[in-house]
Amino acid sequence: MAHGKKTGGRKKCVPNKRTLQRQEALQQAVKAAAEATGAEMFDGDAHALLELIYKNEGLPIEMHADAAKSAIRFEKPALASTDNRNTDTTTYLVALPSGETMTQEWKAKYAPQPAPTDKGTEH
Repeated sequence: MAHGKKTGGRKKCVPNKRTLQRQEALQQAVKAAAEATGAEMFDGDAHALLELIYKNEGLPIEMHADAAKSAIRFEKPALASTDNRNTDTTTYLVALPSGETMTQEWKAKYAPQPAPTDKGTEH
């Protein structure tokens, strides 16, 4: 192991072999798209390119997955999030009548009345 100085390996900013393979596969996919459409450049939109990549069986599975993850929001939109918190801050103020006469009037009007009984009638 080198102490304090890099002595070998891949140079800085140079892609590794796997990255080079992916770039080559992507270039081949774009070339195949150009041949299929008959155009010099791919004139489809971004979604069409992503769809072409994830449907191409000659590309690595990682590229399929990345393209499918990006394209899924075009094909199946995400549900909108909703706020289910209760934000009702309505307050109610109840004013009860004051004084003895008002209290009796209020009780007569709003208090539950006892059910009538039939004590004096014969059957």
